[in-house]
Amino acid sequence: EVPGLFAKDEMMAMTADIRLDFLRERPGKEETPDNLKQYFTDCVRDNLHIILCMSPMNPKFPIRARKFPGLVSSPTIDWFLAWPEEALVSV
Repeated sequence: EVPGLFAKDEMMAMTADIRLDFLRERPGKEETPDNLKQYFTDCVRDNLHIILCMSPMNPKFPIRARKFPGLVSSPTIDWFLAWPEEALVSV
């Protein structure tokens, strides 16, 4: 959750749009603004996928890998093409 990401009126409009889903999926929960906001956050977290494409040949790649170790320590990597030997050695 990012505090202040949405203005209050934007959040109210979004939670109003998901109200029926909230009632159907969480029947025991009270319909409060906080519960609706939490449901919205949970839905985004469950459905948000991010794809980053980085070339190991880019000189900034090792710098980014050291700055953001989570990008290289726990991602799912799809190899579309073989990496050049130079790239494997230099990273």
